[in-house]
Amino acid sequence: MQVVTISGFKGGTGKTTIAALLGVAAVKDGLRVACLDLDRNTRNLSSFLMLRRASRLAAPDHVMLMDMDTETRNAKPRHSGRLEPLVRMARMDGYDLLIIDTSSGNLADVYEAHLLADAILTPMNESPADMHGLFAPVGSPAAPRVNYREMIETVRFDRRRAGLPVQRWHVVMNRVAPLPSRVASLVNSRVEALSAEAGFGPLFHIRDRVAHRSLALEGRSVFDESPDGKLTMSELAGRSEVRALLAAVNRPAALVPQPLAA
Repeated sequence: MQVVTISGFKGGTGKTTIAALLGVAAVKDGLRVACLDLDRNTRNLSSFLMLRRASRLAAPDHVMLMDMDTETRNAKPRHSGRLEPLVRMARMDGYDLLIIDTSSGNLADVYEAHLLADAILTPMNESPADMHGLFAPVGSPAAPRVNYREMIETVRFDRRRAGLPVQRWHVVMNRVAPLPSRVASLVNSRVEALSAEAGFGPLFHIRDRVAHRSLALEGRSVFDESPDGKLTMSELAGRSEVRALLAAVNRPAALVPQPLAA
């Protein structure tokens, strides 16, 4: 079973949209999929999955964790111990893929979701604000108070210390505009340059599509037939983009653990 954590402390980047699309794509491809919703505030992924069931559309199985007490909710990144039994049970139950949709907060559960992941997906928009919110250098004066990049580095250190394989980490440029712009080109080139420094793999691009924006209305995605039985070229292209992302994350880790630096 592959565990995919979709994350990023910058809100509004489309984490839940990517989780929903990836889950439906995997189900449509015949995989047994579970989704774990860690966003206790909006619960958008939970709502999406309930909408799909109400519309009698194929959907991943769903898990929603109960709220934590204040002490745990405000804890510094550490292993909460709450997710590992769920991951173990999902593996024993024969799931092929577990998708974890995280919140934008710095919760112990969020840290553990990264620690347990085989692959991490970080959605962002073609925006300088998203680039700063996600990839500000650790320790820089302008870095966000809750530094996402620092958390990823901590997770990777802890996995190496535990002798676990190196995770795949991909940035997903989400809601890509149909027409190029100078700002978008600049953001893409800078994020590409960051990949070697920060340690993430090739970028994926998901275009802005009407079908993606309407997910929360009835739960229908680009992978579902329309009432008139017709598919638009945009929907077909959307399927291809999401399936390319699914192929990248749903495979066993091929890299061996890296030794700790002396």
